Amino acid sequence: MSSQPAAQPSHSPQPLTTFDPEIFWALHKQKVLIGALVLVLMLLGGGIYFGLQAVKTQKAEAAYAAADSIEGWQAVIRDFPDSIAAGNSYLRIGSKLRAASKYPESDAAYDSFVRHFSMHPLLVAGYMGLAANAECEDHPDKAINKYKLVATQFNTSYLAPMALFQQARLAETGGELKEAQQLFESIVRRYPESSFSGEAGRRAGRLSDKLSQQTAKPNPTAQDTASPVSR
Repeated sequence: MSSQPAAQPSHSPQPLTTFDPEIFWALHKQKVLIGALVLVLMLLGGGIYFGLQAVKTQKAEAAYAAADSIEGWQAVIRDFPDSIAAGNSYLRIGSKLRAASKYPESDAAYDSFVRHFSMHPLLVAGYMGLAANAECEDHPDKAINKYKLVATQFNTSYLAPMALFQQARLAETGGELKEAQQLFESIVRRYPESSFSGEAGRRAGRLSDKLSQQTAKPNPTAQDTASPVSR
């Protein structure tokens, strides 16, 4: 008796599922409405927030423009503590107090600025203010450190070549001629378009000549330095 091959199960193609918007709406209507409402509220809230921030910024800028004294700038800081105008006010206070030779008070204003406004576009000016104060108070080492900080951490800012120049000048005054020469040369090399480049080049050349003359001086011989023999 011959055996018949087992029948293979038939695989009929499944019908493609089509998207029916009416069924989708009926099933998910509530979720869609809630999602749309949340989105509208978020957009509305964001618009209100940014609108209020813009108004606040305009008021802060107007208050800063109207201020012309330490009391006026202090009012800007008090009324708009987190604004760019408040940071600007700290800088104006620091500068005004330095001009009056009130260096500790000026330092306090600059310190508050750099501590609370680390993202301010004029942050570098705060450190330059501290460096200038240290120099005025006859603390050259402290001033050099501040100028060095500006030259390294803010090396692309408009004040970087000035900071390098001041650092080099103080190094020369302190007798560090070789270091001063290298700093002056770095200004010419890194900031050739700076207004400090020309003077830095001249000073570097002068120091190079001075160092060469010092090197060329003959060392005293043993005969020159020997004490005369008593007769």
